Amino acid sequence: MSGTGTKTGAAVRQSGRAARFLLSILPRTPAGRKLAAGAGVDSVGSGMFLAASTLYFVTVVGLPAAQVGMVLSIAGVVGLLSPVPLGRLADRTGPTKVYVALLAARGAGYAGFALVDNFWPYAILTCLLTALDRGCSPLQQVVVGLIEGGENQTRTMASIRSVRNIGLTAGFLLAGAVLAIEHRAAFAVLFLGNSLTFFVIAMVVERLRRKTAVTDRRTESVKSSTKASSDPVAASVRSPFRDLRFMLFTVSNGVLCLHDSVLFVLLPLWLTTATTAPASAVSVLLAVNTVLTVLLQVYVAKFADTTARALRLIWAALLPLLLSCGVFAGAEQVSVWPAAALAVLAVVLLTVGENLHSVAVWGLSYEMAPAPARARYLAAFSLGVTGQQIVGPVLMTAVILPLGSIGWALLAVVFALAALVVRATGSPRAEPGPVPAVPSTPTPTEVTT
Repeated sequence: MSGTGTKTGAAVRQSGRAARFLLSILPRTPAGRKLAAGAGVDSVGSGMFLAASTLYFVTVVGLPAAQVGMVLSIAGVVGLLSPVPLGRLADRTGPTKVYVALLAARGAGYAGFALVDNFWPYAILTCLLTALDRGCSPLQQVVVGLIEGGENQTRTMASIRSVRNIGLTAGFLLAGAVLAIEHRAAFAVLFLGNSLTFFVIAMVVERLRRKTAVTDRRTESVKSSTKASSDPVAASVRSPFRDLRFMLFTVSNGVLCLHDSVLFVLLPLWLTTATTAPASAVSVLLAVNTVLTVLLQVYVAKFADTTARALRLIWAALLPLLLSCGVFAGAEQVSVWPAAALAVLAVVLLTVGENLHSVAVWGLSYEMAPAPARARYLAAFSLGVTGQQIVGPVLMTAVILPLGSIGWALLAVVFALAALVVRATGSPRAEPGPVPAVPSTPTPTEVTT
């Protein structure tokens, strides 16, 4: 009995610690916590879909693997182009309204996968949903800024990322049961469950929009007799693609995001071809990254609560990224277990740098985007990250991996140059002040004074 009681008490304590940890990574405000909870539900569905969809379309529907791969590549190009027009639409009609509409459209689209039984519906639906998925990402940042705003924005974005990692992991595990069943009906339930999550988060965001009385630029402008097109501030906002400083910031941030390609593309190949570490260590290293991201995101967010601190955080992010390159290179020169230990250390350093970098640029990109065109600017900013996802795998496999230690040194130089440009271009623009009144012809009194 005493042994059973001890085990029960230990389980209760562990549950209490888990609950306290979960509370510690959630946003401070009720609205932020609702956004994070919605994101968690969404990511569970996304995890299930990512883990099971490709296998379903190849083994159950019977599409050739080469065709599935081709569609995914084409969809990636479509997704690269979609954020900018969707961002422009959001600036014209309201970011929150467009975001909710996109979530609902994605929910309907992902449910449609349960009905797909040949190539063309799969290809069209995949390209359309990839475009909507990529368009939603920058709008989420705008919506969080509108609902949370101020000092809570960065913490809420960090919380959402932590909760998403937890949700994705849960989704991967749930998909395992569906994969074990291998029945079409089980996959259909998975697709419908994923679809439902989009409607859940759309409902959460819409209720928050109404509760907090968030008004978009178009709503505010029609309240006055002066239309937005005649507003000198709104009319003066240029395209983000003509804003040289913003585009330099966007491109250099995309280069700094190469740490993602290091982790997901280069790491598995490097571990199995350039070191003596066991190939089974790949899953352990990816788990280290996921767990550390959950633990670190909210903690490091407090170091980016102002623009000045976020800029300093870029230097703090660069140091572990540079050190990770050196440790990766060193792991190629030692035997099995030292190589495995150095690989773990390198991934820890890479993960720390990744988290510091991502937290810093969330706030910087938001502050750099002019308020009347924030959705357009953040959509353009997302192209740097998407471009890295296209260029990064080629760079990792064709340049960095074949060059060995020289490749890691080259990557370190690239990281340093990118961080330098991000730091130089990342300060927010000054808000335009009021237009001074043109003085009338001075009176004699005004002349003498």
